[in-house]
Amino acid sequence: MRKKYDTLREQYPEYISLDQLRLICRIAKRSARYLVSNGIIPAIDTGKKTWRYQVAIDDVIRYLRRREQWGSMIPPGAVSSRPPSEKNHRTSLSFVTTLGDEKEIYSYFEQLYASAGDVFTVPEIIILTGLSHKTVSLMLKDGGIKSIGNSPRYIVPKQYLLEFVSSRRFIDIKSNSEAFQKIVGGFDTWKTTGRLDYDPAKYLISN
Repeated sequence: MRKKYDTLREQYPEYISLDQLRLICRIAKRSARYLVSNGIIPAIDTGKKTWRYQVAIDDVIRYLRRREQWGSMIPPGAVSSRPPSEKNHRTSLSFVTTLGDEKEIYSYFEQLYASAGDVFTVPEIIILTGLSHKTVSLMLKDGGIKSIGNSPRYIVPKQYLLEFVSSRRFIDIKSNSEAFQKIVGGFDTWKTTGRLDYDPAKYLISN
């Protein structure tokens, strides 16, 4: 199996395009874009209209090996081709909570992350929060999410992440991400029934 992937180095240059990534991984283009824009597969964003993303073939091989072991790293519905309803209605925890709910929110995420590890990388935080790579990077850079280490190798202990997701800053964040909306909507269900409808931890990348 290892040799099969190693032959990709002979077939492709050191850096490939998003379209080549799609062909190698046998996925839709929007799925390929999700993987690189959310940092699951590292990529250089050139900002150009053509060949915007440059992806190292070594990073693609690492992803393929992880995918074989853990399955898809794209949360269900995250790359749905269906247009968002209600003209891009943006959901946040502030829509389903009131002031004083912070302790309950902390308990909700504590249970939601119970099966996850003790420390997280940036791609794992993206999966656990449903936020974009850009938003998570900004929060790490300005200290909104406390971390150990420096950019781009941030390491976030679970306690720090729990403090962030139960803070007003996270509660007030709005996002169209379907994964984010499942996490947010799950709080109301959990508060009413004690049941978790969505488990983002099962999509984590193994270190």
